[in-house]
Amino acid sequence: MSSIDELLERYRSFTKKECIHIKTYEQVPTYVWESKFGGLPYLPHDAQSPTTQDGKQLHFVAQYHLDVLPKNKVGLPSKGMLQFWVLMDDVYGIDNNNHALNDKHRVIYYETVDKTVTREDVEKKYRHPDDEYFNPIINELSISFEIGENYMSFGDRDFDKVLQQLGVDLEQLSDEEQNKFWLTVNVEGHFIGGHPTHIQQDIRDTRLSEMINPSQMDYSKYDILLLQIDSELNEACTKDIILWGDCGNAHFYITKDDLAQCDFSKVMYDWNCY
Repeated sequence: MSSIDELLERYRSFTKKECIHIKTYEQVPTYVWESKFGGLPYLPHDAQSPTTQDGKQLHFVAQYHLDVLPKNKVGLPSKGMLQFWVLMDDVYGIDNNNHALNDKHRVIYYETVDKTVTREDVEKKYRHPDDEYFNPIINELSISFEIGENYMSFGDRDFDKVLQQLGVDLEQLSDEEQNKFWLTVNVEGHFIGGHPTHIQQDIRDTRLSEMINPSQMDYSKYDILLLQIDSELNEACTKDIILWGDCGNAHFYITKDDLAQCDFSKVMYDWNCY
């Protein structure tokens, strides 16, 4: 085994973390209440789409049933549904002054799901984004789940600390070895739990300057990844089916204490791209 392979084995062993991998399918689910990315959301008969403080309707990103997830250690409720919304404007609802202000994004927890709700019911009260350009999820996608693991990405707030703990100096590696290291540790995809993949900075890093974190908010307790949605090409690699800006990804985080209380009112949201 070469030195770079030994290093990668040590790194994977040290940082591996259980996660739920999400696979997408280019087919519209039969029922509006099924797990999916994009398209038409589940809305109970007595519910409306969430809105911002000034009355703008948020837009549907994803939903997943908790009772169909593989057995895991994320700490999620065992039943019901989680649903993810953002304001699909020219910045996909991001609020750089406060990523945890649940105004232009929202995560809704339904303890029970009414399976009598139909697509026709929801179409009467949900408005799709005015401009398709503002919707990162091009069409409605079915999804499935598989338990697995991933590794800490090089943009993670603790990446430098881990390298120090392993006694690794990446400058000592050749260009070829460095490329192999970066490609191996930066596991892309759609996840629940596990490590987020950071293309740029990790907003939870307390060392970030005011240029990146203008309000100097402390997001350090947001340790649990409720959902990462990545950019993705179709199976033939001929067109985008999900595209966050320039091939970016989005994250929804919650603190351990809030998750234990099933309190989804302070979920943190960010997205970035190349």
